[in-house]
Amino acid sequence: MKTSGIAPLLECTGRRRSFPTGFTLIELLITVAIIGILATAAVTSYVGTAKKAARQEAFTQLNTLRLLEEQFFGLASDYAPTAGGTITYNATPGLADGGIEDEMPAFRPGTGLDFGYSITKNLVLTTPVAVPYVVGTGTTVQTTPPCYIAVATGSANTRVAGDVFVIDCNNTANF
Repeated sequence: MKTSGIAPLLECTGRRRSFPTGFTLIELLITVAIIGILATAAVTSYVGTAKKAARQEAFTQLNTLRLLEEQFFGLASDYAPTAGGTITYNATPGLADGGIEDEMPAFRPGTGLDFGYSITKNLVLTTPVAVPYVVGTGTTVQTTPPCYIAVATGSANTRVAGDVFVIDCNNTANF
């Protein structure tokens, strides 16, 4: 008499054949390794994108400062700061503390910035501009015609700490 399936196993041995269930240690290790590789790629991509976005903030704000300086020059026949020297963005609109926002009230980069901003009058960049720019180098004094440099410096304890970008009245920049 012919039988099929599991019945012959039962007749010969008297017990059912067991099949392994669950995962082996090797299968679990391979899965964990694959997840680790994918997580590393995702974190690296995120950090690069966040740094690029923070740098884009600096590029945008420097171009805004350049346009505001040209508007200021059109009205006053001189660049800010009118007293000469260097002024910084103090993030205190409405408070006369000698910041960029006092000379150019339209400059409103917001709060929680990754960069600090400053403008120095009567300087012009020499080309080519160093990347990264080192503050105090690569400039020459120029009073006729007047000029300026606007500098964005990465804030400490941010992913852009140490980054310095600069633009001048001739639209010479290092970005």
